[in-house]
Amino acid sequence: MPKQNGLFKLKGTLQGKCYYQLNGQYIVRKAVGPSRERINTDPAFSNVKSNNQEFAAASKLSKALRQGLGDNAIRFKDSYMTGRLTGCCRKIIQKGSGLVGQREANLHNHPTALIGFQLKKELPLEQIYTAKPQININNTRHKIDINIPKSNSNHHNQKPINATHFQLTAALSLVSNLQWESNENAYQPTHSELHTLSITNQTQPLLCKIEHTHIHMPLHMPTTVELPNTIAITVWLGITYLKIDDGNYVTYQSPKAMACIAVL
Repeated sequence: MPKQNGLFKLKGTLQGKCYYQLNGQYIVRKAVGPSRERINTDPAFSNVKSNNQEFAAASKLSKALRQGLGDNAIRFKDSYMTGRLTGCCRKIIQKGSGLVGQREANLHNHPTALIGFQLKKELPLEQIYTAKPQININNTRHKIDINIPKSNSNHHNQKPINATHFQLTAALSLVSNLQWESNENAYQPTHSELHTLSITNQTQPLLCKIEHTHIHMPLHMPTTVELPNTIAITVWLGITYLKIDDGNYVTYQSPKAMACIAVL
């Protein structure tokens, strides 16, 4: 065990190292935090335990959103998307009812925390493509209609010079509330059979240089089961650009973007 050298001997913790006296000798070692068992059982760490539980819930909620997006989450994301989305989910949980450490994870409690979330932060959808989508849902919550009334060349702010076409991707993902289950000592979805169900729809490649009216992207629910209020429907919209090369469409890797446009 390393001993302290020098004229002055320290006691306490400084810059990640613990200084103390043992059997008449002054010792230094790497500071070690409390064990998981102590955090879970010692009342002095009740706040730490509560924060850990809700962080675990935020991670689980973030994972559900990514699973629901499927390949879209991989295709449009940046390197920090997972961490940013988990932070967003943490804000949602803080608006939940219940005791701290056991508050429900319910997207409907704070939908504005997710709406506008960009899978790629430095390329926001609304800066690349400025046409405004309209979102409608039917009475049974089983069909979402995304409609863009008008799209023309002026709506493309960052189109690659040689791009001839663009393609829109609409995605829908179901997310169940997560609630704290004391008998399992963990957060669990209230409706696991509906949790992370999803569907994606894409337009055909559309010419950038002409005006398009009423671009319509329907999203039919991937289940016929009646959706309870504890299920949130997240709706996402993305854009990519293409060019024709030897008769085939080639997709540009940048710019491209996808964002959450509604929580229903």
